Amino acid sequence: MSARKIDSCFSYIRKSFENCADFNARNLSFSDGKIAYLLNIGSYTDRDYISETIILPLLKFGRAPADRQELFGIISSSEFSLTPDADTAITQLLSGFAILLCENTVGDFYIFSSQVKMVASRSVSEPSGELVIRGPREGFVESSEDNLALLRKRLKTANFKAERLVCGSIYGTTVYICYIENIANADTVSRVKNKIENMPLPAIINSGYIEHYLQKSPSSLFTNAGSSEKPDVVSAKLLEGRVAVICDGSPSVLTVPYLFIEALQSPEDYLKTEYYATFMRCLRFLGAIIALYLPAIYLSTVEHHSSVLPYKIYKAFITLRQDVPFDVFGEFIVILLIFELIREVSIRMPKAVGSAVSIVAGLTLGDAAISANLASAPVIMASALSAMCTFIVPPLMNSIVLLRFVNLLLADFLGFPGVILSACFILANLSRTESFGVPCLLPFAPIRIKGLKDSLFVKPLSAINSPQSSLYPKGDD
Repeated sequence: MSARKIDSCFSYIRKSFENCADFNARNLSFSDGKIAYLLNIGSYTDRDYISETIILPLLKFGRAPADRQELFGIISSSEFSLTPDADTAITQLLSGFAILLCENTVGDFYIFSSQVKMVASRSVSEPSGELVIRGPREGFVESSEDNLALLRKRLKTANFKAERLVCGSIYGTTVYICYIENIANADTVSRVKNKIENMPLPAIINSGYIEHYLQKSPSSLFTNAGSSEKPDVVSAKLLEGRVAVICDGSPSVLTVPYLFIEALQSPEDYLKTEYYATFMRCLRFLGAIIALYLPAIYLSTVEHHSSVLPYKIYKAFITLRQDVPFDVFGEFIVILLIFELIREVSIRMPKAVGSAVSIVAGLTLGDAAISANLASAPVIMASALSAMCTFIVPPLMNSIVLLRFVNLLLADFLGFPGVILSACFILANLSRTESFGVPCLLPFAPIRIKGLKDSLFVKPLSAINSPQSSLYPKGDD
């Protein structure tokens, strides 16, 4: 290729970045009359690294390299490779690479790329959504490379694999599919990779986009993918045979297959005695039941089946709400909606004042509602306890909030039969839900002996047959 063609290639790339103030281009002239162009996006590339590894070695060499091999011997960058064409060079520029258009002694020119990305990222810190008293405090950040390094630090084995994909039909986003070879199911890895590669999206902004497409059925009540911001949690799941998905720009790492029982587990369970850990898991399960059914059970009891209550308790309930103008169903709907509004306000407000606003609003509105006879104390207590227990199982929080209103509606029309009907519907939905071929209710339905050792009941770590996962048993059940 002639010098005219190198200028044409440079003009083509530069035109693609027209009106981009952070696009940098430098012309390098050699003593033999040959030229080179160095291109980069200045806003997130390391300028010092570019100067030390590319510009200074070329200037010291003084003349155009005779061929590719000679140029590879000149450049000291650790990630320096040949790029096939100008369009690929544009994509690499947008991914944090520096592009070198360099003539050789016979008049041809080559396009080379070097990874020089330097993106401002927050330091590794404890994730606010998964606080622990004991155990590691590290949390994932928004950089996919940093997140992969946090996993690699814990899984020092060549069997830990990380396949890199670039997703998005217009704007490429780096996604890593991580698994441990010989433990993870090969078919699951292939299915995850195929689903991510075929996502019809122009760009992937957050791991939530990927989670939506990993769902077998978007209408499912519960998610088919787990999510965590803690490297130790994801590492443990990888050792159990799961596949992790790291999305650049998101501090949450997805894991599949996902089981319902994972919502009741905590990484601290393995740092406590088996008896206390089992007690806490059962308490979380009870909390989930309270969050889901307490308002519906109260409504059914008071409105439809008051005979099951002792007379003195029933009389107290009636006395407390005799001046309330709403029925019990209306009370619950209003109180629960107010609580959801307070929760949303506390989340959207600045952290310094959000918690204070939610506390003041809760106390003021609750006391004012009782004083104004707009709600009875038992209804407010049941609503508050139910809402509080919602947070004991964060992965199920969104589903519980919606299902609680459905349960109230069924309880208002049918009483206890409505509550039972709701429970049967939820169990049926969970029973038919699968996550990449694995039943969501595993190890309870179907029963897996290995899995039961780490379900609601916690056995000592020596009794759990890790690292071989119970997700895909081999003749043990």
